[in-house]
Amino acid sequence: MSAHATQSPLREWVEYAGYRSATGLVRRLPGAVAYPVSAAVARAAFALGSRRAAVSLTNLRIAFPDRSEAWRRKIAHSSYVHLAWGAVDAARSTAWSDSALRERFEIVGREHFDAAQARGCGILVLVPHLGSFELALLALSLGDVPVTVVVRPLSNCRVSRDVKAARSRCGAEILVHRGAARRMREALREGRIVVVVNDQYTRRSEGIPAPFFGVRACTSPGPAMLSLRSGAPVVPLYTVRIDRDRHRAVYLPAIEPEPTGDRARDIAHATERHNAVLESIIRRHPEQWMWGHRRFRHSPDLAGDIYG
Repeated sequence: MSAHATQSPLREWVEYAGYRSATGLVRRLPGAVAYPVSAAVARAAFALGSRRAAVSLTNLRIAFPDRSEAWRRKIAHSSYVHLAWGAVDAARSTAWSDSALRERFEIVGREHFDAAQARGCGILVLVPHLGSFELALLALSLGDVPVTVVVRPLSNCRVSRDVKAARSRCGAEILVHRGAARRMREALREGRIVVVVNDQYTRRSEGIPAPFFGVRACTSPGPAMLSLRSGAPVVPLYTVRIDRDRHRAVYLPAIEPEPTGDRARDIAHATERHNAVLESIIRRHPEQWMWGHRRFRHSPDLAGDIYG
C-alpha cells in the first residue's frame, strides 16, 4: 500500500489501537468464525459505498468496458471479501508454525523458478496484490534461497512496524522501495530472491506510462531497470485462494531481459512486458485482485480526474 501524508499523533495512536484490537481478536477466533465474520464486515463496507468501493468500480469500468455493471459490482464486491480474508490470513499466520504455513499451499510451475535460479544471476519475483499476497510473501521466505522483499511504507508508522515484523518473521529482508535500488542490486549479486510488487500507481515523476488493461498507466520502471542491468530474470508469481484456508501459488515462465543498447526503449519494453503478464493474471482471477487502488490516476489516455 502507498504512503500518505504524515498523520497526527492522536490519529496514529487511535488507528494503531484499532489495528491491534482487531488483529488480536482475529487471532483468538477459530477460522470457521473469523472468515465468515470478516466477509460480512467487507460486504457491509462495500454496501455503504466507501471511497474505495467507488474507486474499485471506476477501475473495473476502465478494465472491462464490455462487461455489465452488475458483473463489475459483483467482482468489486468479491474483491472486498478477498482483501478481508487476506487480512485474516495475515493476522492468524503469526501463530502458525513453518510447517502449518507450508501445508496451506500447493505449488504450480516450480520448474520456472528452478530454471531461473540456475542462471546464477539472482531472481526478481514479480507479485501482484492478488489473493492472499501477504501469505505468499511469507511462504516464499520458507524456501532454501534468502528473500528480500521491497514494499511501500504504510502511513501509520506504528502499524508499519508491526507489519514489517510479521513480514520478516520467516527470515525475509524487508526494504522500503524509496532508495532501495542499491541494496536490491547487492541482493541479486548475493544470489537472493528480490520480490517486487509493481501493480500499483507510481507518481508521474518516478514512473513511465505503460499499457495496462488497454490504457497507459503510470508504472515504476525499477524492476525493468534492475533486470536489464543485472541480467536477472523476472519470474511472475501469484497466489489464489482455492478454499477458505487453502491457496495455490503459481510460478509463470521467466521474463528474460532483452537489452538492445537503447536503454530508454529497453526499459519501456520490459515494463510493458511485465504489465502484460500482470494483466493476464488479473484477468484470470479478477475477483481476487485489489481493485480499490487508484491505478489509472493521471493516465494520459483518460481525460479529467477519473476518481473525482
